[in-house]
Amino acid sequence: MNILELKDACMRFGGLSACTNLNFAIDANELLGMIGPNGAGKTTVFNVITGVYTPTEGKVIFNGNDISGFKPYQIAALGIARTFQNIRLFPSLTVFENVQVSLNKSLHHGFSHSILRSKSFHQEEKSVRKYIEEILEIFNLTAVKDEMATSLPYGDQRRVEIVRALATKPKLLLLDEPAAGMNPTEKIELMRLIRSVKDQFNIAILLIEHDMKVVMGICERIIVLDYGVKIAEGNPQQIKSDPKVIEAYLGEQVATA
Repeated sequence: MNILELKDACMRFGGLSACTNLNFAIDANELLGMIGPNGAGKTTVFNVITGVYTPTEGKVIFNGNDISGFKPYQIAALGIARTFQNIRLFPSLTVFENVQVSLNKSLHHGFSHSILRSKSFHQEEKSVRKYIEEILEIFNLTAVKDEMATSLPYGDQRRVEIVRALATKPKLLLLDEPAAGMNPTEKIELMRLIRSVKDQFNIAILLIEHDMKVVMGICERIIVLDYGVKIAEGNPQQIKSDPKVIEAYLGEQVATA
């Protein structure tokens, strides 16, 4: 069953088309990769899905509902979370506090309960803390939970950002170049974590990544964009040998039999 579907999605900025007649779908609990040269329109697609941009044409369907034109906070509330190409952690907050912020949308108690410090308020606070500690443990971040998030090594900051997105309990997680800036050892660990997250949290993941070892190593299916147009779709082996994909990356025509 499709959890997300783009139907003839177009995004134009004046005379520039960032994506054109884009059609693809992702199933629940599927790990789908999206690749393409720089400027291919990958992050634009993420912005269309998450409401940063309203598609010029076409539709974004999530769980059977047209969410085209919804605001980012509305889309997040429906169950879509994302990370960003450039890390966007709150520099004045600890690791724990960065994750805690993402849970505000799911809290049942408001301002008055926090002032009165009611029993139900304390129970919810305890439940939130327990959930955050559990998810930090999965990502091996418990030991640094009280450190300032932006003081951590780059790879750890990436993991904190993924944890913060996961803490919203999404049905679909969008990862924008999660391996960027990581060393080979960190990338191997990231691949293991992404696989584990998909299965343990029973969610769909849409992944943008330039590191082909990461993409080919974990994605079940891959779509390829070039100048905002989908030029290929298939499993890793099919994508590796697709002449259009090779041409887009190498910039030359590949002879075919």
